[in-house]
Amino acid sequence: MSEVTASEVAQNLDVADEKAKYDASARKLVAQKSILAYILKSALDEFADIPVKRIAGEFIEGTPQISEVAVHQDHPDAACSRELREMLNGSDRIEGMPTEDVSVKEGTVRYDIRFMVQVPGGDDRMEIIVNIEIQNKDTPGYPIPKRGIYYGSRLISAQRGKVFKDQEYDRIKKVASIWICEDTAVERSDVINEYRFVELCKRGEYREAEANYDLMRIVVMRLGQEGEQSGDDAIRLLSKVFSTERSAEEKKTVLSDEFHIEVTEEISQEVSQVCNLSTGIYDKGVRQGIQEGIQEGIQKGIQEGKREGALEILFGLVKDNLLSIADAAKRANIERSVFEKEYMAYMK
Repeated sequence: MSEVTASEVAQNLDVADEKAKYDASARKLVAQKSILAYILKSALDEFADIPVKRIAGEFIEGTPQISEVAVHQDHPDAACSRELREMLNGSDRIEGMPTEDVSVKEGTVRYDIRFMVQVPGGDDRMEIIVNIEIQNKDTPGYPIPKRGIYYGSRLISAQRGKVFKDQEYDRIKKVASIWICEDTAVERSDVINEYRFVELCKRGEYREAEANYDLMRIVVMRLGQEGEQSGDDAIRLLSKVFSTERSAEEKKTVLSDEFHIEVTEEISQEVSQVCNLSTGIYDKGVRQGIQEGIQEGIQKGIQEGKREGALEILFGLVKDNLLSIADAAKRANIERSVFEKEYMAYMK
């Protein structure tokens, strides 16, 4: 086993830190109501015919929560105080809190973004709880739709004690978990997939009211290489905002001129952060760590027939979010679809 130098460890820590900052800025940018409005219009049927300015101004309630609410029932919300956490054991629950039921066992996983929207044309009780997750790639080693279903299920079960109690199941609010995947294979780019409950009458003519079972939507939005030319506004907007080829000023111009979004000081700051941090991640994690050291070993390994070992290095870099699948395939000098297939087999 090769020895890892102190400088390599420091470099990896720098990349991880930059990556965390990038993810935080990406969430803050997407959580702007003017951008959320485009996502809702594309992802949810209820908003398909509503202008984005009305969605942003009238239907998105309050301030979206960013990395505040715990997904798993045994993890604490960010708002849960230290004293309160110490009072809990693995089976305790808190009901009536504005976030989610809480118990404490181990490390915390939180929703990227969570907020409530009013349903157009509905009464005050007709609301949808929306969760948005931002993923670097759509092949993280597990099926995105399965994770989306889990998150959606948690959004429903967490309503007990806050939205409904005992037998008040009629009060359960509909939930939507929307997954935005930046880096996808060409054949899956510029794609939106939806997963939902539908009624199948296997015998007889009776039909249940759709509102009584249409309680969960999972939507996966894949950006990818074709995203910037998409006919869908949300995919095109997000693809251009997350593009590594555009400068911060170009992205701000796109938001203002093409999508008529007011570039506030906060939006301007987050766009600049996303651009600067993505460049920093590439410089520190790829140019220095890969091009100067690993690349030579990869090429030598492939030339000498040590393909498996070379690919394992690339698989590890993709898994750690230091390389995109597209970049890794290019460095291995093989088709992206072939590399992705082998990567998925490696991750199983």
